[in-house]
Amino acid sequence: MAMKTTHRAVCCQCKKTKGTLICDECSKDFCPKHMIEHVDDLCEQLNKTDDQFNQFKLQIEEQLVKPETHELMKEIDNWERESIEKIQKMANDIRQELSSCLISFIDDLNAKFRHLTEQFIQCRTEENIINSNIQFFNEELNLLKNTLHKPPFFKILYKSRIFIKRIRLTKNSKLFLKVKS
Repeated sequence: MAMKTTHRAVCCQCKKTKGTLICDECSKDFCPKHMIEHVDDLCEQLNKTDDQFNQFKLQIEEQLVKPETHELMKEIDNWERESIEKIQKMANDIRQELSSCLISFIDDLNAKFRHLTEQFIQCRTEENIINSNIQFFNEELNLLKNTLHKPPFFKILYKSRIFIKRIRLTKNSKLFLKVKS
């Protein structure tokens, strides 16, 4: 930064006319005292810029060592967490719905089982044990067992509609920084 001495100019800070200097960069006139302050201000700005360069260098080095700390990685982590929460909520909602349906279903099945048990006990009490009765009770019991394990009234359906947003990475191969040479 070059400075020129003038004799008629006025300091832009204190308005004195003695021995003012012109800053070649900003074209303002300063007295010697304020010129020193102006240069100090410029040096301070330069130091702040230097600090910003150093901080950015540290950020780049950190990203090289720990890429998982990058903001885009955090975005993926958030997507994953939100997707898991949606799946868990949907699973819990279906579980609750199925649970209340199963209670009614099992109560009904239990009533049929008690009725079949009463018939079985009555058959044994009357000593009415014939092959067709044994076959009937075995078939009915197997039917109740199968109905308990695979209820014909309930099915889990899987819809192909996507309720979780899909994510993917897109890359632009064009250089985005333009640095002055």
